[in-house]
Amino acid sequence: MQYRVPQFIEHDAKILGPLNMKQSLLIGGVIAICFFLYFAIGQENFFLFLLIAAALTGIALALGFGQIQGQPLPKVMINFANFNVNPKMFLWKRKQTTVYLSVNRQDRPNIQKTIEKKSDLKVAPRGKINQLIRQIDFEKTEE
Repeated sequence: MQYRVPQFIEHDAKILGPLNMKQSLLIGGVIAICFFLYFAIGQENFFLFLLIAAALTGIALALGFGQIQGQPLPKVMINFANFNVNPKMFLWKRKQTTVYLSVNRQDRPNIQKTIEKKSDLKVAPRGKINQLIRQIDFEKTEE
């Protein structure tokens, strides 16, 4: 039996032309605010009215149509605020281990146990590793 799969379920219903409900309410609200601002400020200082109206219109357009990586701008702003307000939990903690640079095996008990275990790797008994260990321990190297 075949079922019909609904398509375009991510999109909001269009109310006024290409605008959905949120966008139409946001732009309608800004138009109403600008209408009242014109009678409050615009008749005395038209330049100040234009600055305020342009700022409000820009903010409304950014909130209504702006997207960052496919996410609407109001959702990005809410996620940003939640990230900055909520506490963060760091789980990783570094374990402190001792570092042995000495050549003497009695000074390195943990390393001695690992060396005595059989290993698949074959290391030459006398090589450049011993010279490097002596240089690290600030001893004179044999030349």
